[in-house]
Formats: sequence, C-alpha cells, structure tokens
Amino acid sequence: MQQWPGELKNFRIMPNHSYMKGSSNMPEATPPLNRRANPQLSVVNSPESRTALADLMRGLLAALLIFFCVGTVHAADVATVSSLDLSQAEPLTLTITLSGEAQSVRAFPLPNPERLVLDIAPARLSGTRRSLSVEHPLVRGIRAAQFSPQSVRVVLDLKQGIGHSVATRPAAGSGSGQTVIVRVFPADPPPARSTGTAPPVGILQPEELSAQAPASISATRPGDTAPNASSKKIILFDDSQASQNVTDSPSPWGTFALSGSVMVKGTQELHESGRPEQPRSLRNTVRAEGKWTPPISALPQTGQSGTPDTFVLASVQSDYLGFGPDPSSDDYDLDLHEAYLSHATPTWDLRLGRQIVRWGKTDQISPLDNLNPQDMREFVLPDLEERKIPDWMGRLRLFPGQVTLEGVVIPFAEENDFDFTGTTWALLGPESDGLRIRESEPGRGLDDAGWGLRAGTTVDGWDLAASFLHITEKTPHLSLSPFNPDGPVLHAEYRRQNILGLEFETTLGTFGFRGEAAYFDGQSLPTESLNSERPPVLHYVLGLDYIGEADWYANIQFSHQHVFEYEPDILFLREDNFYLNGEVNREFWRGQAMLKLRYAVDILDGGSFFTPEAILTYVKNLELSLGLNLFFGPQDSYFGRYEDNDQIFLQATYFF
Repeated sequence: MQQWPGELKNFRIMPNHSYMKGSSNMPEATPPLNRRANPQLSVVNSPESRTALADLMRGLLAALLIFFCVGTVHAADVATVSSLDLSQAEPLTLTITLSGEAQSVRAFPLPNPERLVLDIAPARLSGTRRSLSVEHPLVRGIRAAQFSPQSVRVVLDLKQGIGHSVATRPAAGSGSGQTVIVRVFPADPPPARSTGTAPPVGILQPEELSAQAPASISATRPGDTAPNASSKKIILFDDSQASQNVTDSPSPWGTFALSGSVMVKGTQELHESGRPEQPRSLRNTVRAEGKWTPPISALPQTGQSGTPDTFVLASVQSDYLGFGPDPSSDDYDLDLHEAYLSHATPTWDLRLGRQIVRWGKTDQISPLDNLNPQDMREFVLPDLEERKIPDWMGRLRLFPGQVTLEGVVIPFAEENDFDFTGTTWALLGPESDGLRIRESEPGRGLDDAGWGLRAGTTVDGWDLAASFLHITEKTPHLSLSPFNPDGPVLHAEYRRQNILGLEFETTLGTFGFRGEAAYFDGQSLPTESLNSERPPVLHYVLGLDYIGEADWYANIQFSHQHVFEYEPDILFLREDNFYLNGEVNREFWRGQAMLKLRYAVDILDGGSFFTPEAILTYVKNLELSLGLNLFFGPQDSYFGRYEDNDQIFLQATYFF
C-alpha cells in the first residue's frame, strides 16, 4: 500500500457527532488540516530552536548514511538461510543450508516450555517464516524466523529434555555455502555410531561456532543453559510474535497452544499551544491467541515426504485508544482479530479466514502491500506491521518446481481505520470545522469482492515476483456539497482499482537489496477543495540493508511516486515525489538493549519525521521502549502539518 505520500488513510467517523456549519456558502479555503495556532510557545518550540534541532537531526542522519555507505569494509557477508531439511531417522537430524558463511552459530536450551534454540548471525531468512512438521518422541515441531535484523533463529520445540550436537561445514558443491547439522538424541545418548557424517558427541557448554573451520561442533545435555539467552521473545510462524506454551504430552485430541501480549503506551506532547488540544494519549491493547493442531494420525497422508501441516488459529483483541483532555476522545473495541484454518502440503497450501497477507518487499512505505486495511488513528507512528488489520480472505499457494503461484480472494471490502475529526491525528484536527460527513461503506456483494494473483521464483539468488490485484480502495474518494440547506456535506465513497506490481530481493555481499513497484490505474487523491482527483500513479521503492560488525544494522529506502495527469491543487503531492526513509539500530548487552532511529525525509520540501528510541528487553518476555516522535517541515507539507504534535512516549509490552 502507498503508505505515506498523498493518502488520507480512512475517514473514521466519530460516534454521536454531527458536524454543522452556520453558513451554507462554500468555504473560501480548505478546512485547516490539523493546523493549530501557535502563540507564545516555549523556547523549545521557537523557530530558531526548531530550525537548529532539525539541522541537528539531518546532520545526524547524514552522518549515519555516510557510515552506512563507507563503513562496511571489514563487515562479514550476510548468509541467506535457503532451506531446512529434516530426517526423522535416529537420531533426528536437521540440516540448515546457508548461501554463505555465518560468523556465529549459537545453540542453547530454554525451559518452560522446553526448547532448543539456534541463533545464526549474520543471516537472513529467505522468505518470511517457516515451520516443519515433526513426528518424533523428542520433538514437537521446528520453526525458523528472522529473529532480529542481524540474525535468524531456529527453534526446536521439545517434548522432554534432550542432548544435542551441532556441526557446521561447507555446503557440498558450493564454494561459499555452509550447512549447519543439528542432531537430537535422548538425555542419555547411545554410543556414537561411526557413520562418517557426525563427529562424536561430547558434553560441552553452548558456544559460538566459528564458520571458518571446515567443521565445528557444540553439544549439550539437559540442564546446560546460556546466560541471558531467554531475554528475548521467540518469533513464531503463525504471524504471532509471542512464545508459545505447548501442552506437555501428545493427545488424541491434538495439541493446543496459547500465546498473547499486553501493550500499554502513553504519550505527552513536548509543547502546548494553549488552544483546545490533546497533549496526551493512552493506548492499551490486549491480544490472546489460541492455536489448535490436530493429531498427526488424523491427517491425510500426501504420499510424499513429510506430513501435512494443519492447524486452526484464532485470536481476540481488546483495544482502547484515548486522546485528551480537550476535547476528549475515547475509543474502545473488543473484536475478533485473526481466525483462520491453515492446511499445507509440500506442493500446496490453503488458508481460509480472517488473516493478514503481506505482498511486497520494502518496509513502512510499501506500494504493493494493499491486501489488508490499516489502523491509521495514530498516523504512521506505529510500525507498519502493528498497523495491519486482519481481513476475511482465502489464499491458495501452489509450488510447482521452482515457482510459487498465489491466488487471493477478499469477499468483503474493508476500509482503513482513520478519524475524520475529533483527535490530534484526524484529517481536520480535533475540531470539527462544521462539516457533516456522509460515508458510503464499501460494497459487500460478489461484484465488490477483491482478488489477486501473484507468481514468484528465485533465479541466481534473486527472489522475483509479479502480481495483479483488483480491489476496492482502502481510502475514500471525496466530494464536497457546499450548498446543502443544512450546511456543507462531505461525501466519501470507495472505488475500484487495478494494481500491477513487480518486486525483487537479493543479497549483495554485506548488503541486502530489495525493491518493489506498483502501477495504480486510478488513485483517489484529495484536493484543496476536498474533491478528490483520480489519476493513475506509479510508485516504486528501492531499499538497501546493511548488517555490520558490533551488532549494527542500517536500512535506507528511496521512494519515487509519479502522478500522471497531475492537477496542481492535489494536497501534499507534487507531480513527482521523492522520499528517503529507513532505520538505523545497534544492539547492546547480547541483544537485551537496543538504540534505534526511524526516519523519513521528503527530499524536495525538507519535511521530515524522526523517531529515536531506546528499547530494553532485560526482563524475560517484557519489552520497554522510551522515545520521541519529532516532525519538521513547512505547515503545508505531509510531515510539517504535524509539527505541533512532537511527543515523548513510553511503551511496555509483555508477551505470554
């Protein structure tokens, strides 16, 4: 989805409000777009101090970009985890294939529930998340995910305490590839068999394995632990990011896993204008998720290696968001979040229900990510993945040879969640400005269903995909009726559009290189008169990732958006729009703390958005974040219009 430039992300009508205007004449100008008077602000918000602060942030960004571009001489290549192969013969053996050599492979057990964890770094997972079905007396399942920008985490969910061995060696037939071989055996293993493939097992503490040696090994018995290893959450494969609590023994009724999270976030503006405003906000989100997996014996066999992976997942979310004190705005929802049935075989998989499906390769600004609506009530302050709203859809993927074919059907069109007025981040600001809004919800019939096709493959290390999507826009098309007898009325409706897309991803030594492009045959863009134009739009994004030494990660993305048939009165957009956005972070204390900077800069008008943040994960399953949201730029620019909304925030998230 076109994430920032030129979109009004959904007009979410506040309940029990009607917006009347005393005069029936057309307003001489556009209602103020969240612009507030700024009398007698503190020294912190004086023009001189804000200019100096903006120059400081841009200077910091320039320094980071210089580091990003030239500070990579001694960094290690980033290995891609290209495959996970499992042999369930005794001993159970997992083979992980890498495109290059990892600097470290750490193996350590975690209790409650019992798990064996492997952290491979620096590494990148090909695709998103992966899981393997296992039918073994010691292991329940195996899952892998991009644990951090620098590392891939592979987790073996265990039924009991085990011993294990880990070996690394060059991949067969590859000059630069590497394989990691993990073997699992009972707590008191039998004498090692001379197979010629596994070195003898010793009783060692978990340790980092040098990738430079032809073959390295680490082995442990139950009870060995890695200090500070349990401080970070485990990323799952079912789109949840909390660690799972798995039942202790197999059941004829299958297995049930429960996970979830509790998030509390408070914000305070850095300066107050003295006019009616909402300098504070509070958000509390509680999500509980259950996953049921039927017993393996109940699943039909495919006649191929492996067992079908079938499960049912459902989650409920309680969400409160309040702004205040003047005017106060409170919004509470208790909704079904995700709820779907998933069935996967080696040649195809099907998922039916309320779910999140991601297309595209880039972060935050993603032109191809148009399948799910987003929660834009706090503008773009939350990360893109946190803004996603599940939608009812069916997804079928086929895996013929080296090609992946994907089809998606969305029977009910859903719009983005956005406040038209009444809140700090609303289109018209906290005050209604006298408008009444009449919104026509997207249609619910078969003629209004969305559908899309996507085909992808990998060629010489390049992940390539092309897609077509026929869908209802997530943002409304506006038309203003200024001469209504009861006052001006703003009409909002949702129109159909076609989107053609291309995307790619690869690794270039130390760097990851990715990008995507989308052509929209028509996109609703608001104008100064609040009557939308609907020109064709081409939007592409190119991104570069760097994983460096000493736990550094940097990402920069270049975005270009071209509006065909451009009209000068389109709000916030020029005919050609250029942005830089991305993230720079560094981990400390073995991943228990991180300093992070998110940024977005309009290259032409200087409007910008910065979020410096400190994250602490010292306490198991608890993540604390302290940071700032800072906006700069002209008042009529996309970011500058929120210049008075600079804020400090504190967020706590507990995963269970």
